[in-house]
Amino acid sequence: MALTTTAGASAEGRSTRTMLRRGSWGKADIAIVDHLGQPAILKDFSGKAWPVRLLGHLQIRREIRALARLADVEGIPRCLGTTGPHALLMERIEGEWITHWCRKRPDGVGPMFERLACLVDAMHARGVAHADLRKRDNILVDPAGRPAVIDFNASFCFAPRGLGARILFPLLRAVDRGAILKWKTRLAPALTTPAERRRDRIMTLLRRLWIFN
Repeated sequence: MALTTTAGASAEGRSTRTMLRRGSWGKADIAIVDHLGQPAILKDFSGKAWPVRLLGHLQIRREIRALARLADVEGIPRCLGTTGPHALLMERIEGEWITHWCRKRPDGVGPMFERLACLVDAMHARGVAHADLRKRDNILVDPAGRPAVIDFNASFCFAPRGLGARILFPLLRAVDRGAILKWKTRLAPALTTPAERRRDRIMTLLRRLWIFN
């Protein structure tokens, strides 16, 4: 496959791929491919119907924009480029879903949640809101307890002094933090305070009115 990097250069990758997940009609296919001798993640809409390819192209552009903002943040995959208008190549980050990791490593959940909160704060400091952290697939934890956040296709990027930064960004930051509180309440309830548990109940009720469930 021909790879066009985000910097505009091109290189040749191998066509060998291992399918991780074949997406439903509106979702991308996810595969592991070889990139310069290292495994990378390919998110690919090219085999879908044209309306899905169009939507996929928009999602890919959104994800590239967020990953570019977060390029120096540990725990965020690096964008390695595109393979045409409908596919995105990213660094592969090793780890388990947060739900699996916490059940296997209950002794490490406290420090892990502290790191996760710092990671999300670093994202917000760069004007990026993820908006889909309630989905367990999007938070991975490696064997050392270091969390990572993936899948920025629903994310929002804000200019520092824009209208969206003043009006919408505070709400989306609360959504991201509410997602962390959700996982902390469910996976490590002993670490939560009564105030946090009340806030989680309120967020759970409010999210029924919110599109980013």
